[in-house]
Amino acid sequence: ASAPPASPASPAPPPPRQPRKVAHPTDTLATTAEGRKVGRAAQYMRELISRQVKVNKLSRAGSLTDSAVLRRKGRLKEQDPFIEFIISLCDTHDTAEAIAKAEKWLSDAIAVPAAKRRYSKLYTTVPTLGNFYHPLPLTRALTEYDEFCALTKRRYVRPNFAEVRHIINIAQVHASAKDVKLVTFDADGTLYADGKHFEEDNKMIDKIMQLMDLGIHVAIVTAAGYPGDAKRFEGRLRGLLDAFKEADLPPDVRGRFHVMGGECNYLLDVNEKFELEFVPHEQWREADPVVKELYWYTQDRPKVEAFLDRAQEFLENYAEHLQLEVEVLRKEYAVGVLPKDGTVYENLEELSIASMIELSDAEVPYCAFNGGNDVFVDVGNKNIGLQTMMRYLSIEGHQTLHVGDRFTSTGNDTKVRDACSILWVASPDETTFFMRLLYRDIVSTRIL
Repeated sequence: ASAPPASPASPAPPPPRQPRKVAHPTDTLATTAEGRKVGRAAQYMRELISRQVKVNKLSRAGSLTDSAVLRRKGRLKEQDPFIEFIISLCDTHDTAEAIAKAEKWLSDAIAVPAAKRRYSKLYTTVPTLGNFYHPLPLTRALTEYDEFCALTKRRYVRPNFAEVRHIINIAQVHASAKDVKLVTFDADGTLYADGKHFEEDNKMIDKIMQLMDLGIHVAIVTAAGYPGDAKRFEGRLRGLLDAFKEADLPPDVRGRFHVMGGECNYLLDVNEKFELEFVPHEQWREADPVVKELYWYTQDRPKVEAFLDRAQEFLENYAEHLQLEVEVLRKEYAVGVLPKDGTVYENLEELSIASMIELSDAEVPYCAFNGGNDVFVDVGNKNIGLQTMMRYLSIEGHQTLHVGDRFTSTGNDTKVRDACSILWVASPDETTFFMRLLYRDIVSTRIL
């Protein structure tokens, strides 16, 4: 008898998906004129400053001050209690000693249970300090940063706000890389310039897809809110969504991108056509009892309308007091004023602070903020948005990193500090710089 025909061989399983490798001309370590190799932090920082010098057409040495922020947002002092604490230590300590003391005090504070942390030496000295979710390797970050700017060699010029901010950010990247599962971004001023959109040549496109390939969720958490109009959200992210489609991201990778709009009021995911679509409220806002309690105001529309009416009346009256002719924009969960003619940033700052004070007794959660070109009062805030996103994805605060440019007292990123770790950036170029460091750290700690 003839042998039975052989059964067809089962198809070989597809090879495991490898992390996205994006070629970069400076992937190798740079070497100084003296032949000394420098670390990637110093190398990337040199590229960042060189780009700022070129873009801003500076004829002299590029500065590590927040010159771009000052030019974009007026000359008000940026505020951060931890940064200002470190700078104040430099009055009585050299830079290395100040950084080492700040690192030790922070480490000691984090070792104390959260309920008693306010009694630690750091928090009694700086009582307005926000939450920290990791000890920060500040001395290591200073060593890396020092390769670029020789900060510890200076005898007469102490570190400025931006330099300390960079050191803290580098330390936070190192601390978060070990277990980060969610990276969230503000939009305007963080991923692209104020008032612009995600263009196809945006350097952050590759960085976002690299993170998603590594299994990390990426979300954009923005004040922009367009109820029922996913196309408006798509318009702001067109270059990124087109890149997703061109790369033909598989469903599991595509499913790691999210948009939280209106501070916290609209959640969108990417569908099989690489379009944004609203996630039904029942799946993210009402399924979890804890989250549902955060959004109690969505069940009391009269109270929301009364709050927005009050906010609008105050904004209009105070704008008139400041001799600002404004256009009013009213949305489902927000109201804002946009100056019709040019004005100074400080007047917008005045209007936003006055709004905070006026509305401080409001029952509904809200956020009043200076957007740089306008002032808005939103129902809800990014703290609620981050808490919701983390519960939706079953991710903890120490596994989350939020990147934003508005951590001042009148910025809408400030409330995020209570929900997760943060990086404070001053421009989209800085965002790219820190995401390059984060990707390298993640690959080194998890894959190599």
